This record gives sequence, C-alpha cells and structure tokens, in this order.
Amino acid sequence: MRRNHRWGVVLVVLLLLVTSAVHPAQVRAAAPSSFSSVLVVYDSLGVGMKQEGNVEALKRLLAAFHVQVTAESVDSYTAGSLSKYSKLIEVRNRSDFLDDNNDFLKDKQSYTGDFLYIGEKPGEKLVQSLGLQLQAEQKVADLQIGTFAERSISVPYLYDSKQPGVKKYGQLKVQAADISYPYGIRKGANAYVPFMDKDTLSELALSYVLKDWLQENQEGHYFLVFKEIYPFSDLGLLEKMSDELFEAGIPFIVSVHPVYSNTDYPAMKRYINTLKYIQSRNGTILVEAPIVASTIQDLDRSLYQQTEHFIDALAQEGVVPLGMGAQMYWSYDEHYVSEGMAFFDSVILFPDTRQIYKAKRNRSTAYASSLYSLDSAFLQRYLSDDRHIAPLPMDTAVTFDFVQKESELEGLIEGLKKSWIAFEDYKSEAHHVKTKTNELGSDRGSLVLNGVSLGIQASHVETSSKYVYKQQGKMSFETWFTVQNQIFIVIIFITLFVFGGFLIIGYRMYKRKFYK
Repeated sequence: MRRNHRWGVVLVVLLLLVTSAVHPAQVRAAAPSSFSSVLVVYDSLGVGMKQEGNVEALKRLLAAFHVQVTAESVDSYTAGSLSKYSKLIEVRNRSDFLDDNNDFLKDKQSYTGDFLYIGEKPGEKLVQSLGLQLQAEQKVADLQIGTFAERSISVPYLYDSKQPGVKKYGQLKVQAADISYPYGIRKGANAYVPFMDKDTLSELALSYVLKDWLQENQEGHYFLVFKEIYPFSDLGLLEKMSDELFEAGIPFIVSVHPVYSNTDYPAMKRYINTLKYIQSRNGTILVEAPIVASTIQDLDRSLYQQTEHFIDALAQEGVVPLGMGAQMYWSYDEHYVSEGMAFFDSVILFPDTRQIYKAKRNRSTAYASSLYSLDSAFLQRYLSDDRHIAPLPMDTAVTFDFVQKESELEGLIEGLKKSWIAFEDYKSEAHHVKTKTNELGSDRGSLVLNGVSLGIQASHVETSSKYVYKQQGKMSFETWFTVQNQIFIVIIFITLFVFGGFLIIGYRMYKRKFYK
C-alpha cells in the first residue's frame, strides 16, 4: 500500500513536469481581475460617417487608464451581461431611435452602476440625474479644454445643467451667439458628453471626463517616443540623435523592431551595440510588435519563443527593454497577448493602421503601465498656448518617426529644444519584463538585470565585417587538389604562350606570301 502511494506521488510529479514543459509559463504583469472592468456598448461603428473610428479611440483612451474593456454592439449584446459590470459606457453614433425591445435597453433600465453616455439624445434617466437642459441644436462652436482649442465644430446638441454638485468640462463657445456651454457634464457616477470623434480635440477632451469618472488619481506625464527603427536603419544617425538629446537633457524612448533569427550576425551585433549606446545616453528601449503579414495564419512559427529569444539576446549584451509597443488591436487578440505581449507589464498602444487578427476577442488585456500614443503633429495642431503645455490626464507618448536624413534630424532636435513640453524619464517608473532566463526592469531611474543594477556607461563599439556566414565542412584531399589546380594553371599558361607564338609566326609567314 505504501509502495503504491509512493508510485502515485512520482506519477503526479512527472505529469506536472511534462505539463510545464509542453506549456511554458507565460508572464503577465498582473491578473486581469486586478484592473477595473468597463463594458462599452455601441449602436454602430459609424462606418462612412464622421464618427467612424471613435469606438477604437475610446478603447485606446480606456487602456491608458489601466482599464480592462469589453466592447460589443447592441445587436451582439447578450441578455444579462450588464449585471457583471459596475461601469458602463454607451456610445450612440446613429441618429435614429433604437428598438426598445432589444436586450440591452431592457437591462439598462435596471442598471444602477456608473454610467457614461456619449452621443445624441441622452435617456430620461440620465437627464434627470444630471439635470441636463437642452440649450441649442445644430450649432457651430469652438471647443476649448485645458491648453487646447479647436475651431468651428459642428455640434448636434448643446446641453447645460444648473444642478448642484455638477462638474463641467471644457467649453463649447457658439460662434454666432457668443455663448459658452460645457463639453462634458458629470455628477457622481454618471457623466455625459454630446460627441467624440477620432483624431479631433474631442478625443482628448473626453480623457478629462474619463479620469474623474474612472476615479483615476495618477497624474499624467509626457514621454518622447521614436518609432520605425529597424536593424537596417541609419545606426550612426540614431547614435547622433541620442547624443543630441542627451546633451539637451531630454529623456527619450526608442521602440525598436525585433530580430528573430541570425542574432549572431555582425548586423545584429551592430544593432545591439547601438541600442546599448542609446541606453547609455539616457534612452529607454522598447520592443515593437513585429509587422503582421496577411499570411500569418498560415505560418508555423512560435511568436512566444521568437520574442523570448530576442529579449534574451538583448539581455545577454546588457540591453534592458522595459516594455512593448504595439497597435491597439493586439490587446484584443488572444494569440498576440499570450504569445507576444506575455513578457511585459508595460506597453504603448499605437493607433491601428491595419487590423490583422489571429484570435480576435471583444475583451482587452489591461497593463500596469499603458501609454496613450499621440502623434506630435496632432498635439501641435490644437495647442492654444505653446508656452504652457500642461500634462494630459493620462500618461502620453508623443511619437515621432525616426528621421532618414541628417538635415531632418537637425530640425527635429531644434524643435524639441524649443518645446515647452516637459518629457519624463520612462525609467523613473517601475517596469518589469520576464523570460524563463532573465528578469529585467527599472527601479527609480536605474535599469535592473537579474537583480543587479546596471551602469549606463557605453562607448562606440565597432563590429568586424569579417564573418563566416556559412561554416565550411572538413574537406578530404584539400592539399592535393590545391597543388593539382596550381599545376593545371601553369600548364594552361604554357599552352597559351605556345599557341600565341604559333599565331605570330603564322601571321608573318602569311604576310610575306601576300607581298610576293
């Protein structure tokens, strides 16, 4: 009996070992349950209308506030789902009325949690709770919030409230009447904004409402981020940019594309040496998500192992990546999250340019640190005062594509030196990256590799171009064939010499005969 028990224990241990070998432990920053959950329900994606893309922009804003989002349309809503959430955002892009018999509207009648409504014609329940009063319809107004302003916006409805305890956000100043109304209105758990369109100031204006509605206490900061950096980029220009920014006292981040194979080649060595030098100039390294081809579903590759290999290759040379840059849709894909993003607790989510899902889902993964990505041109477009640029409500990455020419670099650096934006050091916050071999991160401004704080001193390192890309196998009779080849070459030269002599003699004999 005791022997059987012993064999049972051994079998259990063996099963556990086999399971861990087949399914390697994948690292996450924190369990999804540790983040707030929000349900986003929309009536339409507004395809072909000015509202197109506003749902995607909303999801990206919510990610910057460390929120796990579940997004679904009214048509796909399942009865009873609303009872699982304490926060609800309803986005209304259609101007016609919804069918009162749908499951979502029925569940909303009994919903008592936090509620944010975006769009036209708020429901009677929300109108009463906020004391909303319709002031005007179809007006052209100027939107202003914080240090940002946008002129001549077509506003479908303008509401105001005189109810005590109501907080108002921004101003919509009607051009014809010179009267101002609030953009957003909030009281307690309920909030309302009349519209939100992608790539307009309303996208930023909504963030002010979201921060208070989500009860987010963390202050926002600006971070400088450079994208589109590859192993074949001008690495000398990249090092020069690092020197210029370091001399100007501007901390920065580079989001670099990974290399998954041939990491022992000289090109990869030069790439890593450049990243190490950037790190020494107060730069921070992020791993950018690989470009997804349309045929990815047919490829038999392990994204998990490839990403882990690249992180370990960097760590081996003392380069410490602190997060990942990816398009926003990656956080809504089970494959990309578990295979590519599993090592990181910090991300920058860029706007989607082309969505190619592999295992799409309607629920996002939240991260402990998630920067809201903002193109530099977009920020400058709406600045009303260049001399005072207050931080946005969330941590924001101001992004630039890496320049291709030295003349472009000079203009970029000069503009950053003159800018009033105070960029923060990404390393000052805590970030963690973990593979099976290495643990990387940052602690109060210092880089940490496997528990050891790293110095940031580095110098230009030249990589030898002499490299055998294909190892030659051992050859038999190599010396004999070499001697034989040399003998043949001598014989050929002698033959050519004799043949040339005969040609000269024959030519002279023919010439004499011709004269006679």
